Order: sequence, then C-alpha cells, then structure tokens
Amino acid sequence: TSMGWFSSSKKEEKSGFMDDMSEEQEQTLEEFKKIIAEESLTEDPRYDDYYLLRFLRARKFDIEKTMVMFKKFLEWRVEHRADEAMVIYKCPNVEKAREIYPHGYHGTDLEGRPFYIDQPCNFHIDDLLKIVSKEELYVYYVREYEKLIHVRFPACSAASEKKIEQSFSLLNLKGFSMGKLKEKSRNFIKLAIDIGSDNYPEIMYKMFIVNTSFVFKGAWAIISPFLDAKTKKKISIHGSSFQKELFKYVDPSNVPESLGGECTCSHTEGGCYFSDVGPWNEYPADEFGEAAKQALLEEEKNEIAATEGLAPPPPPSSGNVEEVTEKMANLEVQPAVPTELAAPPPPSES
Repeated sequence: TSMGWFSSSKKEEKSGFMDDMSEEQEQTLEEFKKIIAEESLTEDPRYDDYYLLRFLRARKFDIEKTMVMFKKFLEWRVEHRADEAMVIYKCPNVEKAREIYPHGYHGTDLEGRPFYIDQPCNFHIDDLLKIVSKEELYVYYVREYEKLIHVRFPACSAASEKKIEQSFSLLNLKGFSMGKLKEKSRNFIKLAIDIGSDNYPEIMYKMFIVNTSFVFKGAWAIISPFLDAKTKKKISIHGSSFQKELFKYVDPSNVPESLGGECTCSHTEGGCYFSDVGPWNEYPADEFGEAAKQALLEEEKNEIAATEGLAPPPPPSSGNVEEVTEKMANLEVQPAVPTELAAPPPPSES
C-alpha cells in the first residue's frame, strides 16, 4: 500500500565522497580504474581513489564524460609539466605583484581546511600585467594548485586527523567597479577559472564573496556563466557586514584584521598576505610534495655552493623518496566522512 504524501520514492542521494558512496557510485569508481588500467592511461600513484572521485563527482558519475575530462587532464599535465610545477616554476614576478595584489592562504577554517583569501579589486589589470605576464600567472596557478593538492591538503589532514581535500575561500571585492570588467580583466578571470574547473575539480568547499555592492550584481551576470551550477551553490554573496557569518566557518584569529578579524601577522614583513601561515609549515606533505621540497632544498644548496665557489653537494640517494613515502604511510590517518565539496578561488580578476 502507498504511504501517500509521506512516501518517498527518491533514494537518499550520496555525495560521492569516499565514505559516502552509493553502490552504483562504487561500481562506477571501479569501472573508471579498470578503464585507466586497460587503456594504460597512467600508473601514477598520485591518482588514488580520492583523486579519481573528484573527477567523477565533477561529471556526476557519468563515466563517459569523466573519461573525456580525465584524458584531457592527463594531456594538459604533460603539456604544462604539472608533475614538476612545484620545482620548476619560480614565478619571481608574482611575489612582486603581491604588493599590489594581496592574496594567499592564511591558516584554516574551523574544520581544518586551508583558508584562501583573494583581493582582486586592489589593483588595475594593466598595472598587474606590467609586473607579471599572463604566461607567468598561468604557471603560477598550476604551481599553487599542485601545492594545494600535495602540500597543503596532506598537512591539514595530518593536523586535523581527518581527510581534508577541499579549501574555504574568501573573495574580497572592496573597490569593485564595472570598469574592472573590461575584456583584459575578463580573460584573466576566465584563465584562472578554467585551470581550476578543468584540471582541479571539486576542491572548493565554500566561497564567501564579500564587500559586494549593487554594481556587483551586473558584474555577476557576466562572471557567473563561467561557473557550473554546482560551484555556484557553494558561493555565498555578502555586503560589508559579513563577519558574523564568516566566523561560523573561520575563527577570528585566522582572519586578517583588515577583514574584521584579529590577525595582523606582525611577525611577517608585509603582514598576513605574505605570511603563508598554516599547518603546511609544521606538518609533512605527501610523497610528491616532500619530493618537491627536497628538490628545492638541493637547488638552494647548489646555489649557495656556487656563490661561495664550493663544489655542489652530492645528489641525494634514491633512498630519500622511499624514506619519505614510508614516513607518509606511517602518518596516514583514517579519513573522516568528508562534508560537501570543490577549488581554491581562482583569482578572480580585476
């Protein structure tokens, strides 16, 4: 007999995270892995179940669409040398640009996710492009996404003793005007959004857009078509009184004073946006992040040796990476049930 109005024909939907999958989603993940193996697409150990599930969630577990996305992603990684991005892309001009374009990671939210702040209305796009080229910005985004996946997320997971695979972002639009949306600026926004949505899907948990004005509504009509519906749901838009809502997610001690929080990072020259404070300074990265750190350390030693006229130190033994891998395996923690999910805000433009 029917239970009338109270009956529910719709099964409870599962999020598609590791500990919240339906039987059908689990089967699709196995099918995805089987196709990757059968077509010899990759044997790279970085593509574990957590990594592959991000692509499946992004394409609503449609295996054909997921395969198209994943194959394009693998080709893109080769083209842009993403495996080496943390080591080879130095991006010196981006650091100079940070003085007019303050942005970066600043601690974590209350759940232990990396907290990213972007302030794209502090500068004029032409001024930014005088300091840093579009090409350097592109590889900078690639490097930072790789660092997020292989350094920040693993460190945050170790610090909070649960699996962290998403970030919390705040986009401060103070100073926004329609003049900020000329074609050059729109292209800058699209560049950042495309890298994230095409190659690093499902890594943004939530994004607060704050200090918005009525002018922003017109701009949102231009920006929002670049975003998929799922991403738009993760975005909440606020005026200048956003702190009460923000503090439900991020402790005031992790929010810069300039945004109504309590932090000044007085120990760092330049303050909060130059400090890069967070668990990644104390806890280990994964094996890929640790290998990149080791390579950068060796480079630094060689540079010092060269300036002092000394012979460079011998290369590290091949055992180093295995040691790091073993350490990471021992540190691995049981992932908690992840909450909802998606990507660090691609620097929106201005």
